[in-house]
Amino acid sequence: MDLSNQIVKEKLLDENFDLESASLELDEEPSKETTNNVSFQLSFEEKDLDKQDILIPKKEKNIINQQLLDGLSNKELKEIISHIQLRKDSPALINIDQMASVLNDASPELAAEILRGIDWAHASQIIAKIRDRSAVGNLYRLSPGAEGLMKAEVVGMRSEWPISHALSVLRKSGLKSADLQNLFVVDKGGLLLGSIDLPDLVFSDPRKHVRDVMSINTVSVELGTDREKCARLMETHGLRAIPVVNNSGILQGVISIEELVQVAEDEATEDMFKMVGMSIQDRVIGPLKSSFKRRLPWLAINLGTVLLAGFVLSLFSSSLTRFSVLAIFLPVVMGQAGIAGTQTLTLVVRSLALGDITTKDTRKILIREGILALIQGFCVTVLLFGVVLLWQSELFLALLVATAMMLNLFVAAAGGVLVPILMKYFKMDPASSSAVVVTTMTDIAGIIVYLGLANLMVAYI
Repeated sequence: MDLSNQIVKEKLLDENFDLESASLELDEEPSKETTNNVSFQLSFEEKDLDKQDILIPKKEKNIINQQLLDGLSNKELKEIISHIQLRKDSPALINIDQMASVLNDASPELAAEILRGIDWAHASQIIAKIRDRSAVGNLYRLSPGAEGLMKAEVVGMRSEWPISHALSVLRKSGLKSADLQNLFVVDKGGLLLGSIDLPDLVFSDPRKHVRDVMSINTVSVELGTDREKCARLMETHGLRAIPVVNNSGILQGVISIEELVQVAEDEATEDMFKMVGMSIQDRVIGPLKSSFKRRLPWLAINLGTVLLAGFVLSLFSSSLTRFSVLAIFLPVVMGQAGIAGTQTLTLVVRSLALGDITTKDTRKILIREGILALIQGFCVTVLLFGVVLLWQSELFLALLVATAMMLNLFVAAAGGVLVPILMKYFKMDPASSSAVVVTTMTDIAGIIVYLGLANLMVAYI
């Protein structure tokens, strides 16, 4: 190894070395070994700008670093990489082929640790070039997409095989019976052609070929497909498993229904936590500091919305002062609408997450929930009208409370539909803050409708 490479290796193996902040600088005194009449040595950026050396621009720095790293062997690169923390731009220094070559000789644990420090766009390219298929399956688990759920050990039956030969291959494969439930048919190049059920294979004429009994209507997903989309496809088509292919249609692995059931449970739990301003990482027995940091912002936001509702209420303070009986039923009107809005909101948010509805269905959903709100409102207000009339013996007060309740339930239903759909339209997570918005909307609407009607009917109360 030449002197420049030795310098790189020594510096890279330093435990305090940071690949992102490392740079190459010009040497003012040409006493060190030179390359093309330009001498250089490895240096590090100082926090104190007065002490900082003249640095080569990042683009040129990466080119020089690449030239140095190209001179290292796979063994030396593996040793270096295992001692440093890779950053998101590290693939600019170590190219895809070079990194894949290094990881082919590394342990699965080291490979996984290295790839965690690289963005998935680069990591997936590196994984695709690794020879060990079992190791690839474990590395794909790092992905947030479909490949993070799939098993790389998948049975690919060649379409031209006689069924007798296919059965012989299965017997010798050593796979578990559960893995043999998901059989897929490929061509010589691994291109997915279809699927076949094990019973169909076993009970077919052994002289036939696999292509004669396979099903060509096979639903598949590509690498990188969103996990929720995979779950929706499996539910829609009633699948036990779904194959994963690359952008060329080559079979890469299979996702079982067990994996997707877990995804659905995790997503439902996450949405539930988000709707109340919490994180899925929160635990009953856990660090107080992390729970405090996650919950406080939402409490602060909610405080702001409650104060807003209080301000609106203050605008009607004279009516409440003159007719204190109005205050008795204000929480009833606001509370019932809040519950109704939360019911609608929960249904719409979950339906959006599952893909059962889209923003195009807004009108249809709004009409349905509006009709439901009127029917529910009629039932509740009839009961409430009777209670108020018997309790206070005031006909107009009972009519006021019942009317305000009916109108506010309709507003709650509209808010429960429109708020999450609008958030989805603007690329926001409907589960994250819809509940706060809808609750505030129903509270303010309840105050305005109830006390506004009271001002109009004041002469009769």
